[in-house]
Amino acid sequence: MVEKRRVVTNTTDRLMLVFTEPEAQDYWLRPGESVEVRAEVESAEDDFELEDNKRGVTVWPSHGMGYISTWAAGVELACGHQRPPGGW
Repeated sequence: MVEKRRVVTNTTDRLMLVFTEPEAQDYWLRPGESVEVRAEVESAEDDFELEDNKRGVTVWPSHGMGYISTWAAGVELACGHQRPPGGW
């Protein structure tokens, strides 16, 4: 299998949510920060589907993709990374 990767960067001046589906995991980016989403794919045509929303971006896997993991600086991030106090 091949691994597909995509960088997501917060280009806003506020905290931004990166939400990965279907596991419903949240990761929060400060202005200027980036994460890399990764997933194994069955075919070169498989790719992430990104949907902008008012809090940030939701990342969906296409049909032939596996679990989406989220990385920063070579380290896999845990769900809730930099989640604001009081939730969202």
